[in-house]
Amino acid sequence: MKIAHISDLHLNTFYRDSNLREIKSLLRYCLEMGVDHLAITGDLTDDASEDDLRILRKTLISFGFDTDEKLSVIVGNHDIYGGVQKAEDIFSFPDRCRKTNYRKKIKSFNSIFNFTFENCVYQGEELQYPYAKLLNDVLLIGMNSNAEYSSISNPFASNGEVSEQQQSELIKILSTYGSEAKHKIILIHHHFNKIKSLNNFSSAGLWQNIEKQTMKLRKKKKLIKIFNELDVNLVLHGHLHETTAYQKSDIDFYNAGGSVKGVNSKKLKFNLINIGDEGINVELLKLPGNYVNEIRKVNSKELEMDAA
Repeated sequence: MKIAHISDLHLNTFYRDSNLREIKSLLRYCLEMGVDHLAITGDLTDDASEDDLRILRKTLISFGFDTDEKLSVIVGNHDIYGGVQKAEDIFSFPDRCRKTNYRKKIKSFNSIFNFTFENCVYQGEELQYPYAKLLNDVLLIGMNSNAEYSSISNPFASNGEVSEQQQSELIKILSTYGSEAKHKIILIHHHFNKIKSLNNFSSAGLWQNIEKQTMKLRKKKKLIKIFNELDVNLVLHGHLHETTAYQKSDIDFYNAGGSVKGVNSKKLKFNLINIGDEGINVELLKLPGNYVNEIRKVNSKELEMDAA
């Protein structure tokens, strides 16, 4: 079985040129690599636009990622709260976050991608998270790591926290279904490794540096302990816009946050998880340099058709 892991697509068809062409290139290449399942670990959109989520939904379906057996998604902070689009938005963004209906946004996200939840063996009490799927001999668990807005503890709505309820249900899932699978994989948006500062003084770079100071996953040591005690093999995430691999307590972590956001279109990449009799092998695949240019540039008329 082959699982492609991508993240942080940040589709935005309103404020700037769309990166839909790059997303389509990634999807096309995934198919060429014989991928059986696609996992997207949050921030599918950049500004929490439901229109963009619907465009992405239609795009994914058009590439054959049209069932729960083919696609798993989890919600990211940008899918709930959006992000800063202009320099002056930095000052008004906290107020926007404060006014955002956290539960309503997650319910809307789940509704748009409802077909990906259809045959879950478990759906959580808190907005359907955590959910679990059995795909052949793989137990795939999706979690919501997005903390609710707080002017003190989450002023830019980018911090993460997994509730006690979700942790309890995670233990229940792993205890109940773990024996039915050889491999246990967690999908979560927030990272578990340390952050590097950016040397970028543009408005975008300034915002990214501000945001990175509030991009912490609280109580991550407790989560890692649960993963370790219940034999989780792999944790896939995004959030930081880089593609990297690291270990915590002998558990492998892979970040695909550099799939599209913040990378040159000639350096698109994703994690390919190969699962076989010998275990799990993860490769970082980069699209060929001229690959994106082979796909016709998406024009405004096509975007209008996608949004219909």
